[in-house]
Amino acid sequence: MIARDLKELKTGKRELRNFGLLVGGIFAALGAWFLYRGKVVGPWFLGVGAPLMLLGLIAPQALRRVYLAWMAMALVMGFVVSTVLLTLFYFVVITPIGLIARLAGKDFMTRRLDKSAPSYWTERSTAAVPATRYEEQF
Repeated sequence: MIARDLKELKTGKRELRNFGLLVGGIFAALGAWFLYRGKVVGPWFLGVGAPLMLLGLIAPQALRRVYLAWMAMALVMGFVVSTVLLTLFYFVVITPIGLIARLAGKDFMTRRLDKSAPSYWTERSTAAVPATRYEEQF
């Protein structure tokens, strides 16, 4: 999945230039901030940011491998974080709701069989839907 996403990335001059200027600018700004605050890491950030910005302006194609490595790392992080967050959401929110509903005897999807019911059909209103409503389905 991540390999497929990497293959589909646009790596044209414009994208690489934007990457170099944006990421390099952020690193350079952080480096300047750290230097201003007297932190030791300031020159390191400037040392990364300035070349990225220069290459983004002069030779964006030279940033292709850096861009792909950066995006691969971002895709992996996105996959891991989204998986962890969705798992946490499921077990912290959805599971307790289901357990409480079961304890309360609630059946949200009416899955219980009712042998005395003549039908399981749920009646819906038969109000006519105007044709303009189909233009705004979402």
